[in-house]
Amino acid sequence: MKQFTLGILALLGSGITASAQKFFERHEYGVMTGGAQYFGDLNPGYGFNHIRPAGGAFYRYYFNPYISLRIGLSYAQLGYKDSYSDNSYQKTRNLSFQNNIMEASAIGEFNFFRFQTGNNDRRFTPYMVLGVGALYSNPFVMYSGRKTYLQPLGTEGQNTTPYRDRRYNKVNVMAPFGAGIKCWLAPGVNLGVEVVHRFAFTDYLDDVSQTYVGVNYFTPNGMPNTASVLQDPSITIDGQKLGRAGKQRGDRATIDQYLIGQITLSFQLKTYKCPSDNPIWDDY
Repeated sequence: MKQFTLGILALLGSGITASAQKFFERHEYGVMTGGAQYFGDLNPGYGFNHIRPAGGAFYRYYFNPYISLRIGLSYAQLGYKDSYSDNSYQKTRNLSFQNNIMEASAIGEFNFFRFQTGNNDRRFTPYMVLGVGALYSNPFVMYSGRKTYLQPLGTEGQNTTPYRDRRYNKVNVMAPFGAGIKCWLAPGVNLGVEVVHRFAFTDYLDDVSQTYVGVNYFTPNGMPNTASVLQDPSITIDGQKLGRAGKQRGDRATIDQYLIGQITLSFQLKTYKCPSDNPIWDDY
């Protein structure tokens, strides 16, 4: 009789545990990896020929199976060269840049379908994202075999009194928006694929925006220096450089942008408590 009673209790205990294990926390932790593409003064045609690595980590909190908030830290390599273009003017202009972007963001996610990890009837959903964030940007080029940062050089005259209004910050606001699709591979293990576009509230991710100011601002003693070379590395035609004072160097009518396409892998831990008393969670 004693063994029978213990057996019944064990079965009841396993049933309770199995039922409890159907719940997962609202909290989710994940990583992401993919590629980034820059759009701006050196890539005005939105070409996708030179995608560079991107990655990051994030925390997601589910308000309900349709709406969540994602806090993330991301890294993206951006870069482009005028020599990639088929445009003759750009080839002559011969500008280039690289930029290792660091960003922090808060993004709202909106699922089209009800999504609950571990529930076979709620296995996948397309979703949209919209948010706000901050990015750290510091454009550079490789010059004479060394990494040379462009902002301190003031390539558009920022270090001179007449053009000080062109100075730009390394930290700027950015606005991400995009879409994706996610599914759970196993209870508590979620996989996603997404494409998220970023509007950077600066036109200087590439250190190019307005007009040339003329080489005289960079060579007060008549001696060429790093700034004078990099502000106008154009190919000489008939003995003339392209970068004469007042001539267009970039297009300040638009801000710089970049797009990140990535795969996300995230995890939710099991809990013995229902995530909420709200009936929207209670249909496992």
